[in-house]
Amino acid sequence: MGHRPECSVFARTGRPSKAVAHSGRCSVLGGFKMTAALKLIHGENRFGKKDYINRGALAEPKTGVLFTEFIEKTVARKQKRMKQSYSRNYKTLLYHLQNFTDEFDVNIYTNSVNEEFLDDFITSLEEKELKLGYINYLLVLIKGMVKKAAIYGYAVDPSFDDVQVKTEETFSVYLSMNEITRLYYYENLTRIQKKWRDLFVLGCLTGLRYSDYSTLDESNFQGDFIVKTTKKTGTKVVIPVHDYIREIIARYHDKFPAGLSTQQFNRHLKNIGRKVGFNEPVINTYTKGREVITESKPKWQYISSHTARRSFATNMYLTGRMKTHEIMAITGHTTERSFFRYIKVTQEDTIKQIAGDTFFRK
Repeated sequence: MGHRPECSVFARTGRPSKAVAHSGRCSVLGGFKMTAALKLIHGENRFGKKDYINRGALAEPKTGVLFTEFIEKTVARKQKRMKQSYSRNYKTLLYHLQNFTDEFDVNIYTNSVNEEFLDDFITSLEEKELKLGYINYLLVLIKGMVKKAAIYGYAVDPSFDDVQVKTEETFSVYLSMNEITRLYYYENLTRIQKKWRDLFVLGCLTGLRYSDYSTLDESNFQGDFIVKTTKKTGTKVVIPVHDYIREIIARYHDKFPAGLSTQQFNRHLKNIGRKVGFNEPVINTYTKGREVITESKPKWQYISSHTARRSFATNMYLTGRMKTHEIMAITGHTTERSFFRYIKVTQEDTIKQIAGDTFFRK
């Protein structure tokens, strides 16, 4: 480290980045001081590891910064206005990236994230027998950060965007209207379980996310409708009030059950589902590592806070009386493609739905 590094970070377009030299230091991303990550772009590797893209070559790395440090700074800057899960998700990604760098004794720069690296990284995750859906999620996070690095003026290798992982549909279940009715009138529950049961039924009959149906108050009930601006998308939705909801309103006098974390609520729901007897075997097939696994579990084990929203959308669709865009106006979906990925209609459901069509009659 015998020379003072310069600030010469350029994007692929040739335009200078936001980094400017002053008093022998760099101001990066609106005020960050010169860091070890920026020194690394000039070959000052404090870890003594070979550069991933140069594989031990003596040549100076391309203009880029350590990818993990870029992620850390970006998340630190943005997390103040993001949900708590935002930083938690990237913390998990950083964990896997650090394991990879330790295992192969390499450094990963923003422009190291190319097709070759991602193929190696995905293979490493598969060998750890992670689920394919989870691997795909990590890939989405990586790609998003590389694109952001390019916007900020750091060098990236465009081949990263060519790497794809086969996607698997997220597995989940829904409760039919008969099952919701059975749950609603089930009496052999503790007082606290009845409280969380009612909250879940509220979700099943509004189509709201847990963050929204667990925060309803009297101001959201306007005549025969529930009016709510959703937390996730900021979309205003208007939902007709179901008769069960009217009973729940009267039962709690507008003081609806709330205050549990999603994890705590999900634990209660599984216990409630087990008591009610949702024991129908449900088959789930997924890829773990490179192996396709099929498992069968009782339905109650798959019930979660989000089952409510899926149940609402699926049950409305299965009535056959409402147009897709009418249901979407309540659920807040903006495209039919996203809506149909969301609802849970089995082949058996579809067959039952069309069985009564006049096509099958004389």
